[in-house]
Parts: sequence; C-alpha cells; structure tokens
Amino acid sequence: MKRIILISALIVLSIIASACGSFHTRTETETYTIVVRDTLNQIEVKNAPGRRDNGIVYPSSKLLESTRQVVTYDSIVERFYPNFIRLGLFESVGLIGTSEIDQLGAGPFGIFLNTYDYPAGQDGYQGETFSGAYYRFGIGEWRLRWFRDAKNWTIGTCLSEWIVKDNIRYHTLSSVLPLYIKKRFFLWDKIPYFAISPSFGFGLYPSQYINLNTALELGSLGGLNLRAYAGFAIGQNLKGSPLNDNANAETKTISTPYIGFGISFLDFVNIVPELYTEWKDHEHSSWNIGLLQFALLHTNAKVSLGKNEKSLVKGIHLRLFPTAISIPILNNGFYLGSSLLNFFVFGFEDIGLGVLPLRLGYWQLILPDELSIEPFVEYNYYPSTFIHLGNRVNLKISQTFNFSITFGYIDGNNKRFYENNLRQDLIDFTPYYSFSRYYIGISIGINDRIFQPEELRYNKEGWKR
Repeated sequence: MKRIILISALIVLSIIASACGSFHTRTETETYTIVVRDTLNQIEVKNAPGRRDNGIVYPSSKLLESTRQVVTYDSIVERFYPNFIRLGLFESVGLIGTSEIDQLGAGPFGIFLNTYDYPAGQDGYQGETFSGAYYRFGIGEWRLRWFRDAKNWTIGTCLSEWIVKDNIRYHTLSSVLPLYIKKRFFLWDKIPYFAISPSFGFGLYPSQYINLNTALELGSLGGLNLRAYAGFAIGQNLKGSPLNDNANAETKTISTPYIGFGISFLDFVNIVPELYTEWKDHEHSSWNIGLLQFALLHTNAKVSLGKNEKSLVKGIHLRLFPTAISIPILNNGFYLGSSLLNFFVFGFEDIGLGVLPLRLGYWQLILPDELSIEPFVEYNYYPSTFIHLGNRVNLKISQTFNFSITFGYIDGNNKRFYENNLRQDLIDFTPYYSFSRYYIGISIGINDRIFQPEELRYNKEGWKR
C-alpha cells in the first residue's frame, strides 16, 4: 500500500514540476492610444544688402513659418493576477479512530512512519493513536460564484487523493481528479488566515465514494498550512479495480468516520481581494520557499557512498519542500524553517534522516539581489535524532534556481532503527548507531525561490507589528 502511494506521489510531483504556469495566473491586457502633438514655429528675417529707405509703410522683412505634427501609437500593458483560491503540492493528514486492528501506523500528520515491523501474522499495527491517513497531491481550488456571487465558495480537485482507513489495500478509497465544493467562513482574514471550511466531495476512479468533512484551517505562511479535520467517507472498490484486483474478491464497501491533524507543503491560499492584486504587489512572509535542495558532500566518513575510501564526494544531502519563514523581530532577518524530508548520506551505511525538522536561522544579504548567507541550527527528532549546525552561502541565479556552498557539523544517532525489528520496506541496511560528522558541499536549489528584503511584507510601509 505504501509503495503504491509513493509511486503516485512521484508521478504527481513530476507532472507538477514540468507543468506550465498559465493555469494559476490570469493575464489582463490594457491597450492605450497615445497621441503626441507638436507645433514648431520658425521666424526668418530676410534683408537685402545695401541702404534703403523703408518709409512709413513698408512690408516687414520677417517671415513666420508654423509646422504642426501629430503622432499616434499604441501602448500595451499586461497585468498578471493569481487565478486560484488554493494551489498546493502535497497535503498529509494523520487520522484517528479509523481502525482498531491492522492499523497503518503513519503517525502524526501521516508522515511519521513507524520504523519497526508490525507483529508476525498481522497485516498492520495495533494500539496506534493515528490508525489511518489522508493524502492529497496536486491540489487546486478556484472561485465558485454561486448565490449571486456569495463570498468564499470554491470548486476544487486534486490530481490524486487517498483516504487510507488501515493497512489493508482494498480498505483504501482513492480517486484521480475527485471533485469538491467548499465554503470558507473566515475567523481571521489577515495573514495567516484562519477559517472553518465544510466541504462535500466525491471520487469516481478507481474507487467510487463520497467524502464529507469540515476543516479548521490555519495558513498559509511560506506555503505551510495546518488543518484539523472531522469527516466521514463511504464508498466502494469494485471487483477488478486496481485496489481490489484479487480474482476471487467481491466488491468491497468501505465506511470511514475520522478525525485528524494535517500539514501541507507548497500550499498557497488566497482570499478574494488578492485575486485583484497583481503578482508583483503580493505580500510574502518567507525568505525562502522551494521544491528541492540537493547537495554533493565531502565528509569525514571513512567510506563513501560508492564504497570508495579515496573519493572526494562521500555522500549527498536532500531537502524536500524547504521553507524559511521570517520572524518579525529586530531587522526581520531571523527565520523559523522546516522541510518535509531532511536526508543525509555521509557515507556507506552512514545516514541521518529527519522528518519535519525544526530550524532556526538568520538570513543576511551580502550583495543586493544575488548573494546571501544563512547560518542556522537545526533539530531533527524522527526517525534519526541529531543536532545540525551549519551555514549556507547562496548565489541566486534566477527566480527558480539557486547555487549554494554549504558546510556544517552534525551529531546524533539512529536509535529508533534499532528498536524492535527494523522495517525492511523503509531501509534495506542497518545504519550506524551513532554518528558525528562534519561536511562541506555544493548544493543546487530546484524551483527554489529566494526573496529579497524589500519583498517581505514586514519591510513594507504600513505594516504593523
């Protein structure tokens, strides 16, 4: 089941990464006709040589020539506006109360997977608080102008949705492009937005189901959102469908009442007035928001990832969905950061793995628009436990691509990988129990946006603390 969800996630991420941006931007074109009128007056005096007596009445020797010119041309101005209420890459929710046996064991937010195998003879875990999960990939919501343009109605969908009741595959309800109708009631309509959002949705393939829920939404800051859900899903997996492909199986009906807590990454929410604000005038709360940061590392590990003791490149570092949210204190340079996944490979069988780590750093601009540094301290608590001290020197290449030199020191352990039986579907070798590593590396950021000080809303005139 987890492998099917992972493959779906990778397919969705590749589609989004290669998609064009026109579906989320509305372009308005204004054409002006500009008229330029110009009048030129020339005075010429023509006097014949020699003496003359002009008398009392004599024609003037001055000649006045007036020339008028009219030039017209068109001026075309394009204005770009957001064209969505919500646009997100990934949402994950840990569900409570969906099953008492054969539980999924995905943990809080649905992303803290157990590192040990479930008991022999069972198809899942028991005694877990978070028994199921709810995953959505490639989420979009657009304004729905019902009831004489009543406020905050939306129609939305996602590329793929999974309501996972437990660890049994045919107990999962999943659909490609499900349809949802949602109404938001804002309790706070300033950033970060806070709203109650009841919704109704249904999916058609591979499962057929109805999903009713109400969410308490908080966000977004740096593309991060927090949500609490209460809902009920009921549907079926037809015989022969991808989730029920056993030749002897019958059509399965699944009902799933649930409550849960979720988090979403690269997930941006607009209120209606922001749909009429140009992109260049939108407010930003983060120093950095990205899809992926990848680095090649030289470390003090004895053996490299390729089992070579003399290799200059010993390992790699991967951060998925990184974000750095500015803290409005002092000069607004401090930030709180995190990422969905923080993965270090120092060398062969030498790893550190963190899910949703906590990072505190400081962003300092060195050269306007181009060069910056960000010293930081980071705490990773699951499944590896380690402290990470480091610094990044960032060179901004474009709006979506960056080059960095990164260096730091890491100290921690992989204690959880040694508890009970190591899950073979999570990692297929036994990592070192403890590690203490320094590193230096070269990193690239893909779809990685670095913001300038003047773009932060805290630095704009009129902002109040």
